[in-house]
Amino acid sequence: MSDGAVLVFARRPELGHVKTRLESAIGDQLTLAIYRAFLADTLTAAKETGARVLMAHTPGPMFPERALADDSFTQQGRTFGERFDHALAEASKRLPPGTPLMLIGADTPHLSPDFLRQAFRILDGQDAVIGPNLNGGFYLLGFSRVPIPIGEVFNHTANEEVAVLQRILTMAGFATTLLEPGFDIDLPEDLRTLIHLINFEKTRGIGWIPANTQRVLESAPIISLAVQASSSHTKQRSTALEAGTTAFDS
Repeated sequence: MSDGAVLVFARRPELGHVKTRLESAIGDQLTLAIYRAFLADTLTAAKETGARVLMAHTPGPMFPERALADDSFTQQGRTFGERFDHALAEASKRLPPGTPLMLIGADTPHLSPDFLRQAFRILDGQDAVIGPNLNGGFYLLGFSRVPIPIGEVFNHTANEEVAVLQRILTMAGFATTLLEPGFDIDLPEDLRTLIHLINFEKTRGIGWIPANTQRVLESAPIISLAVQASSSHTKQRSTALEAGTTAFDS
């Protein structure tokens, strides 16, 4: 049983308001379906670590996936950075003092319970841990001490976020470790990477398979075809990076 906690930073599932950059490839209905699967699998993987699971979600009525978290609350703040910092601070207040806390996005269903446990083990000897995103930004941020505000990193381009985050943590006296580079699912090419990863894990017959995500992908083969046919991903990625889009676009 882990003594830590995982905070999932999420958008409330709502048609046309989640993973909008996937809609051009697979449509809004399938985008909502796959997002709900992402959210359920991300919460399930977090739960299977033995950690306490919290969720910070955007405002709105109750939604079924909230039941998968041990505790949930509404994001607060005018900017993304303010909402991010509020989520960390609020989660920390709801936990016993000294509880290691990791924050991930709702679009990381491929992060296995074993991987998250490994990150917790690193926090046994470090103040913070960062999972850098291959596409810029970061997909995981963990603290073994009380979290500090880091929202200003989102004022920079995604390619600068990790460097700025490391600088903030170093100046605050936090010893930090970088995890292996990874990804979350924002663009069609990310979804293609996820499909390849799931197929690989199925072939191996071991490891973590995000069951809800797999079910949606298999029930809607048009997703694979649409993603393969998408020719705009390079332009989308360039635009997203130039605009400073964060990896936590959940």
